[in-house]
Amino acid sequence: MNRHRANMRALEIFEAVSRHESIHGAAAELGVTQSAVSHQIRKLSEVVGERVVVRSGRGIMLTPAGRRLAAKLQVAFTQIERSLAEVVGTDRDVLRLAICSSFAPGWLIGRLGSFFAAHPEIDLQLRMYAQDPELTDAVADAFVTTLPTERGFWAMQLQAEKLIAVAPAPESRFASQSLPLVTTTLDPLRLGDDWIAWSRIAGVALTDIHTGRWLQTSHYLLALEMAKNGLGMALVPDFLAARDIEAGRLRALSPARLPTEEDYYLCIKAARRDETALRAFEAWFRRQIAETGGS
Repeated sequence: MNRHRANMRALEIFEAVSRHESIHGAAAELGVTQSAVSHQIRKLSEVVGERVVVRSGRGIMLTPAGRRLAAKLQVAFTQIERSLAEVVGTDRDVLRLAICSSFAPGWLIGRLGSFFAAHPEIDLQLRMYAQDPELTDAVADAFVTTLPTERGFWAMQLQAEKLIAVAPAPESRFASQSLPLVTTTLDPLRLGDDWIAWSRIAGVALTDIHTGRWLQTSHYLLALEMAKNGLGMALVPDFLAARDIEAGRLRALSPARLPTEEDYYLCIKAARRDETALRAFEAWFRRQIAETGGS
């Protein structure tokens, strides 16, 4: 495509429209009228040869062609901004990492000091998500997720998720109590399936530890805190409970670990792996895995 056919202003406006999914939002950001935005979108559609946005109720939505173009423009504009920063001498990297809630405090935070020491030129921005975030440049530059199969992304396994059963430590005032089980399997038809699976591999009769009451929570972090506060016994990732077990705040009911098959992966868009900050981050993760075996 001849670069002059696709007016750069039209591309800039469309990129803003794609982020806001709104003509009004794009116009407000860019300081132009809504009619000017609509005009540029029409011109861009003519160049592309098909519509890039369509009406949807009172708003708009991107067409498949519009979504493809938006994804490429987000990368392109990001690269332009970085190139400009290099020229004017303000090229300090800010690396955005989107990370799921258990992995951040349980695995990453305790190791980050070595990354900061090795790369003082990179500012790391952590974005924690309760669920796996969408893999897109609009969210972050790198991701730690349990869903490594997104097309166009490179992935490296960091940690296999294995659940360990924990209870208040023997010295705790809660230790002598008969405690309920905390489950993160909330589907009424599958309630407590995590404990049923664990009891099989641990060789423990569920009836010997189950009081008949389930405490239900959606996240391992909450389950861990419930166990530490004597509310129940919990199944949590072993790396998440390791520090509390070592410090004597919790005890493991058994050495048995239950694989969940929801392992943790570092994901980076394949087209961006050569960027300096991302190369450094990938290399640092590789060193951590080599030194600790991912544990």
